[in-house]
Amino acid sequence: MKILLMAYECSPYRGSEWAVGWGRLLQAARVAEVHVVTSEENFKALQQATREGFLPANVRLHTPPPDDRLRRKDPHAGMFAYDYAAYHHWQRLAQKLIVQLHWEQRFDIVHQVTVNTFREPGYGWKLDAPFLWGPVGGSQNFPRSFLSMLPWKEAAKEFLRGVVNEWTLRRNRRVLAAAHGAKVVLASNSTNQRDYERAWHRPVELLLETGLTAVQEPDRARFAQRVAGEARPLELLWSGELQTRKALPILLRALAKTNMPFRLTVLGDGPMRSLWEAEAQKLKLEDRVFFRGRLPFAEAVAAMQQADVFCFTSLRDTSGNVVLEALAAGVPVVCFDHQGVGDIVTQACGIKIAVSNPREAVEAWRDALERLYQQPEVMLAMSFAATERARDFLWKRNGDYVNALYRQLSQRENMGA
Repeated sequence: MKILLMAYECSPYRGSEWAVGWGRLLQAARVAEVHVVTSEENFKALQQATREGFLPANVRLHTPPPDDRLRRKDPHAGMFAYDYAAYHHWQRLAQKLIVQLHWEQRFDIVHQVTVNTFREPGYGWKLDAPFLWGPVGGSQNFPRSFLSMLPWKEAAKEFLRGVVNEWTLRRNRRVLAAAHGAKVVLASNSTNQRDYERAWHRPVELLLETGLTAVQEPDRARFAQRVAGEARPLELLWSGELQTRKALPILLRALAKTNMPFRLTVLGDGPMRSLWEAEAQKLKLEDRVFFRGRLPFAEAVAAMQQADVFCFTSLRDTSGNVVLEALAAGVPVVCFDHQGVGDIVTQACGIKIAVSNPREAVEAWRDALERLYQQPEVMLAMSFAATERARDFLWKRNGDYVNALYRQLSQRENMGA
């Protein structure tokens, strides 16, 4: 097979969207000749990967011609995470390129991979080849019952984002054309799946957009020592961008209400850092909450391996790759029971908090953490279940699923279906 991957973000040197594009590239390369159309920046990163021997030999790299107008824009700086005007402009440039490539190569499959958002489907669906879209996310919204905890400008942005999402799902002509033109649409989480099926009146399959390269048995000595009676503070870890949607204050307020001994390490940086550090001081937590900023990867892994519980407070996320990393490290997860993380975490490997309102959420978070502190045997059992759950999200399993779709779609096309 020849597969065209539309992967604006794709790099082995970064996480998040870049890692999704790279993971999808590697999995597709197991079964096909892969042509990747990516941004100018990522094209250079992939060329470096070629020189370093990372890129499979059956992968071909493409990028639209350099464009001064695009260079004056920053596709990563928009109100809703991306400047969609800049990103759409890139898609128009890419459209010209893929038409020429398809005329030369006759692709069996066109797959829109990254950026992982339904708002910008690109133009691959216009080619006369089976179009696969996703896994795609972005339709999940910040819960309205929690808007009151945000600064008014941030609350207004989140509310407006929800309105724009609903309009785009149902009214954007190009989104609707791509949704109905795709042979298969994959949703990143069950919230997305429900939203797309409701708006587009078609079946949508469910598959997490990201994955893990490997899962190894972690050292569980710290959990066993607790079961044996060792008394020490509960080691909590929080990691992510310090943005309002990540809702760290819920955890801080919950910890201010508990008498159990704990230490919370906060990894990451962002616009809310100074405000959240000030809130920790206001709650008299400064001697137990430590903001360490962005750490090198090895140090972040070490912090994960020392944690007793991983806390994921995000109120709006497609999935949360860091949750997969926690599970792979055998760390129980406490999170909200919604969106992607609600699909990932089970009751066997963590505790899921109902999405109700800020007051009830704070109480539920406190109760969940105190339960784990008081019942170390539960933490130990969850640690074993965490690594088992992590294996469900290995990239190979994810790739097997998508590669089977490639074969099915290619065979149907060849049979004239």
